[in-house]
Amino acid sequence: MTETTTAPSPRSATRKRRWLFLAPLLVAGVAASPAMAQEPRTKTGDSYSGASEVALSDLTLGNFFAEGWHQPWAKRERADGTPDMALLKVTTNFLERELRLDYAHTADVKHSRFQSTDLINGLIAYGLDRRIMLEVISNYQWNTPRTGAGVSGAGGGGLVRFQLVDTELNSLAFQTRVAEPNRSIGQTQTSIQNGLAGFTDMYPILGLPRVGFYYSLVYEYLYGNHAKGARSNDIAYDVSVAKTWTPPNTPIFGNFTTFLEAFATTDLNGTTVGHTATTLTPGVRFWFYPENSFTFGVDVPVTHPYPFGNVFRATYILNF
Repeated sequence: MTETTTAPSPRSATRKRRWLFLAPLLVAGVAASPAMAQEPRTKTGDSYSGASEVALSDLTLGNFFAEGWHQPWAKRERADGTPDMALLKVTTNFLERELRLDYAHTADVKHSRFQSTDLINGLIAYGLDRRIMLEVISNYQWNTPRTGAGVSGAGGGGLVRFQLVDTELNSLAFQTRVAEPNRSIGQTQTSIQNGLAGFTDMYPILGLPRVGFYYSLVYEYLYGNHAKGARSNDIAYDVSVAKTWTPPNTPIFGNFTTFLEAFATTDLNGTTVGHTATTLTPGVRFWFYPENSFTFGVDVPVTHPYPFGNVFRATYILNF
């Protein structure tokens, strides 16, 4: 960031507030105890690698305060080989240690002065132990108008996630995410989201090999100045199914997985109260190199009126 000796501009003041907001999470992530950082961990279950190196105890709601807090971070590998992985839209249900970069292009935006938008989102997630994870997020969005010059700007936020359940059959997590408004593109409200996300291995239940069922429910509260009649509360919900076709050690296409996500949001207040927008997102994910994966997908709107033509998505994840 550029520093000047003159009075700070509104943009530099906004950047300073952003770093002041993110600094506590960065410090908390780095300041994990030395004992925790030096303990050996298992291989990441969302990675290219094979089964966990050590057996993991079950985490449940019943032992939430007694189990997992003093265990080194680990990601469970299920004995039947069904991977639990981060997809595109469903909220992730497990604790991660990763660098993630997302790109999304929204084409043919309806009822807007913008023709299309492009978003790059970056995050670093760090599981401190088996119960809690911190994450810092930054993003940049470009809005392409139908006429005239474009509008762009940066935003950011932070997240804390708690592992509620982690067993051979199920995973369940709760998280809170706070994101500041991107004022450069006209946003004025701070987003506060509380979400619940889960995963179930479908092989023990239905005998479907390497098939996972995902779900999430997120309540969002928008705080700050807004136009009259604009919503300030909404819920987002998702159900997804993923099928993994190749072994994890397959060259280029390790753990090649196809998935379908059904995602919807419903406005809870404002002039559009009750309005629900639904999309379907088919996609693929594969590990092209150990601990490195690509995910690709396309959002297709389902409910009328269509809010956009489609959204093209691409994600790169480095597990560490």
